[in-house]
Formats: sequence, C-alpha cells, structure tokens
Amino acid sequence: MSSLLKILFLLLILIPSVRAEQLATAPQDKSPEVPAASAPKLSFEEYFARGTKNYQEKKFEDAIVNFEKALDLHPESATVLTDLGLSYFRVQKKGLSIAMFRRALYIDPSQTVAEAALKFVLSQLEVKEIPHQIETYERLRSAVLNTISINGFHLLTVLLFFTCGFIWLRFLGRRRKAFELELAPPGTPVIGMILGLGLVLSLFFTILKTYDLTIPRATIIADKVSAQTAPGDGQSGLFDLYAGFEVIVRNVANDWIQVSYPGGLTGWVKKDSLMSTSGKNAF
Repeated sequence: MSSLLKILFLLLILIPSVRAEQLATAPQDKSPEVPAASAPKLSFEEYFARGTKNYQEKKFEDAIVNFEKALDLHPESATVLTDLGLSYFRVQKKGLSIAMFRRALYIDPSQTVAEAALKFVLSQLEVKEIPHQIETYERLRSAVLNTISINGFHLLTVLLFFTCGFIWLRFLGRRRKAFELELAPPGTPVIGMILGLGLVLSLFFTILKTYDLTIPRATIIADKVSAQTAPGDGQSGLFDLYAGFEVIVRNVANDWIQVSYPGGLTGWVKKDSLMSTSGKNAF
C-alpha cells in the first residue's frame, strides 16, 4: 500500500508541470523586468501561469510566491491550494502542505489530486498522532463523514427517498386493490423496509455532515508547538502538537488560539503556528 501511495504521489507532483506545458503555448510577456516595488499587479491567471512555470523549472520557492499571490486574488480556488500543497511538500514544509490539501478538499471535495496527496503526505509524517482517547464522534467522522462529500450525502438521500417512496406507494396501491377485490393483502416489502432504514441513516449522516462542516478546524503548520494552560508567553505547557495535526478551534485571545486535539486535550497555541482549514474561520 505504501509503494502504491508513493507511485501515485510521484504522478501527482507532476501535475503543475503538465499545466505549465499547456500554458507554454500562450503569448509570453516580453517586457523587461522591473523592480518588485514598482512592479504592476498581475491577474490571477498570470500569477497562476508563473507559478506553474516556476514549478516546472523546480523553482519551488518562486512557485509558492506566485501561487500565494494568485490565492490572494481567489482565496477559494481549490486548484491553487492543491498546487500550493504540492509546492510546499517539495520544500519539506509538510504541515503547510497538509493544510493546503485539507483546505482544498473543504472547498471542493471532488479534488481527487488533493485527496490522494493528503493521504500520501500524512503517511510520511514522523509523528502521526499523540496518545489520546478516540472519541466516538471522531471515529465516526474518520470512518464515514470524511469519506463522502456533502453533495454525495445529498444525492444518496434523494435517491433513497424516491426509490423508497416508489416501493411503498406501489405496495399501498396493490394493498388497496386487493382490499377492493377482497383478496389476501400483499406482504410487506422487505426491500422497502431496508431502503427506509437506509433513508433514515442517510438523512442522519447528511445532518451530521452539515454540522461537521460548521466546526472550525485548523492544521498545525509549525514543526512542533507546545499547547499551554493559558494564552501568553511563559505559561506551562500541557502537551506537544506536531506538523499536520488537525485540531478544533475553541477560542481566540489576540495572537493566541485555544485548540482541542481529538480526545479532549485542550490548550493554547500561537496563531501563527496553525492555519484554518475547514468550518467557519474563527481567527
């Protein structure tokens, strides 16, 4: 499984290069270089084209700069976030890489590139988790909610609703006809009962997924950060968090964020040590 992930990720990191080759046929700006301070602002497409070209040339730091500028113009671009994640991985910033992929998937759950890349980078972390008690909700979120997008739950619920409705309406029609003809009523449709149960579960998970998307979560981007008992320098440390860990944002106090790690561990960390990746941006 690990070998397959590596092969897949090697293909994924070439994606910005392919995009750059496609952009190569576009007219190039031949104007002379101007100092950065007086350089005119470019469009989203121009920054994105420069970023993909930098990536192709293995100038990953320059690619990050241009992708970041493109992201400033379109903060909800899942494509740019994915390419930023790939670029950060190439400069060994795994925390930022993971944060970008998670943000991209929050915006567009159909981003298969970001999904596969996230799985690979998570598998490469030196510290994947710290000892904690796994809560029932987090286990359910990992096993079910994170595997299907909200649109997927909506589609499943609608399909089950109409299929189940059709079966039960047909059953009621047959039963009414049997009553009119004084015949034995038809048996209760087992498949209808099963689909009805599936509809209830699908509706339940749809509501749960909707709720989960409102929970503000963030990703640790610093290599290692100590969660403290209170905001401010010099406070006692409770536990350590590492790059790539996902936490829930609980509170904000100036430059400090109170976060919870799954399992009930709660502490304060500096704002610049993490990046908001899903739910409402609380900081």
